[in-house]
Amino acid sequence: MSRPYHHGDLHRALLQAAWELLDEGGVDAVTLRAVARRAGVSHAAPTHHFGGKGGLLAAMVVQGYEALTGELQNAWDTSMLAEGSRDPLLALIAVGRAYVGFARRRPHAFTILGRPELRNPREDIFHGEVEAAAERCLLVLERGVVVCQEAGAIDPGPPQPWALLAWTGAHGLAVMLTEGLIDLGEDDPSEDQLTMMMLLALRHGLQSRR
Repeated sequence: MSRPYHHGDLHRALLQAAWELLDEGGVDAVTLRAVARRAGVSHAAPTHHFGGKGGLLAAMVVQGYEALTGELQNAWDTSMLAEGSRDPLLALIAVGRAYVGFARRRPHAFTILGRPELRNPREDIFHGEVEAAAERCLLVLERGVVVCQEAGAIDPGPPQPWALLAWTGAHGLAVMLTEGLIDLGEDDPSEDQLTMMMLLALRHGLQSRR
């Protein structure tokens, strides 16, 4: 028997069900029927709220970016509080570490953030929200770059190219670790050690030579 929900509660319940299915079985497990079944509602409910699977995945991507943005911002704030303005590049490194950490703790969520082809534009009624959520995530890095530039740690100029450099570096490592493309043996560095080595090398690349 379907459970009664208020409109907003049903929206949240459907997304919660979708996240549970994603964590349990990956993106293939997230179907409209499975979500409805998990939430205990009619099969038509997900279509009514999201327009189709593309819209459902897009709404999940928005939530995923919001969660990631919160973790990146927290990493920046915590590091800046600890380090002050002595070396803001270390705070940028902390953001990169948080990015890789998110991917390792929530691999399925990380996967849907990086695969826009999973969303059908004809169904994606949340496209504008997805783009805005992604931009807010990148802004954490861009604002961090500006702070580093103001401190003389990164060369002046538009912050976006530097932010994209930092993002692609962290993202590439996160993808390789999440998809098992790096096989670490007993004598190799741990994942966290490897992450820090890569991020410190990235810091060296970002650092101003002036």
